Amino acid sequence: FAYAEGSSFDSCSKQWRLVADVANDLAMAIDLASPLVPSAFLLMTCLGSLGRAITGVAGGATRAALTQHFALKGNAADIAAKEQSQETAVTC
Repeated sequence: FAYAEGSSFDSCSKQWRLVADVANDLAMAIDLASPLVPSAFLLMTCLGSLGRAITGVAGGATRAALTQHFALKGNAADIAAKEQSQETAVTC
């Protein structure tokens, strides 16, 4: 996935960030639904893991481009730290 789409992560960072969010939501929904279908539990668990892997690649690759976009005064480290603390607060 990263090899095939790696060059478009910078040029289309907002779209790939959206794809990462949607993939994460779908992966979580599949993981939550997997116990309801015991015959397809392994398949659904694998699909959930695949969705989280896509989320990690697309989200991580676009994070740097979006941080640079918001760092208007050369303060990319400050922006990255604040983004990480907001993400931590939201996920707790």
